[in-house]
Amino acid sequence: MKTFFTPLRILITTLTLLVISFVCYIYAKIPTEPDTSKIETITAKPQYSLSFIGEQQPQESFTLYFNPSLGNVSSLLVKNDEIIQSDTPLLEYYNPPLEKLIVAKKKALSSLINHSPKQSISQQLTLNSQILELQSRLQTRINSPISGKVTILEAHPSKLNTKIMQINSEKHIIRANITESQLEHIKANQDVNVTRNHSKLFTGKILSIIQIPYKVEKGESIYQVDISTQDQYPLGRHFDIDVGTSKIELPISSIYENYYVLITQNNKIIKRRIEYTKSQKNGYIMVSNGLNIGDKVIVHPSSSLLQK
Repeated sequence: MKTFFTPLRILITTLTLLVISFVCYIYAKIPTEPDTSKIETITAKPQYSLSFIGEQQPQESFTLYFNPSLGNVSSLLVKNDEIIQSDTPLLEYYNPPLEKLIVAKKKALSSLINHSPKQSISQQLTLNSQILELQSRLQTRINSPISGKVTILEAHPSKLNTKIMQINSEKHIIRANITESQLEHIKANQDVNVTRNHSKLFTGKILSIIQIPYKVEKGESIYQVDISTQDQYPLGRHFDIDVGTSKIELPISSIYENYYVLITQNNKIIKRRIEYTKSQKNGYIMVSNGLNIGDKVIVHPSSSLLQK
């Protein structure tokens, strides 16, 4: 049996081909995302003249150690987390052995007075002086040399030099250690960038540089540097301290059309205008504006990358 192409069949076939062609055309026009994982990039990082690590510490700190020669700790006069002023009483020692000596000397003094009151005046004066001196040491009160917050470490110490409590000032600083080769790059009152992973948090100032090294490591003297901080950061927090320019160094090959770079972001390629100067390092530029720390800059940009 012969099959004939009826007008209806021809129309249906034509419409089907038109729909398929239209879908293919639209699909071809939809931009596809480039595979940026295979493109060579460099991460934008600031090129500081000097970077080192500092730690948030109290500006002043006092640690009270147990001294058994003063007796036993009879009472703590402050509470944990209490804010105190300088010269506040912290604790009292009581020395039981001295109490026995005082009693013995009082008995000896009483015996002298009763048996030979006139002949033993000199001995009486000596004993009386000894009793007064022992009584002054029977109880010993320790005061705080600084203002700050109390942290009780051991309320009932028994061993020599056990830490009883620590007083930390509410005013904080960043304390850092630098080598003698780094020392020449900084000076007192100099502004520095306080950062985390080189992302700026705030601007600090070098408060002091201890000119006498406190130790030597690998043939270099180590100096202590104090830097201003913001008190809301907890004690023990570490920061990156960056000194000098925060410009970003890139290879000249990354420049696109004289004033731009291409960066990859969320699997897309973005054109970014930058401001830059020539670096002292041959083959590199220093970008002062237009990039963010952490941007992925394409090392060898081309117009074909933007057309993908």
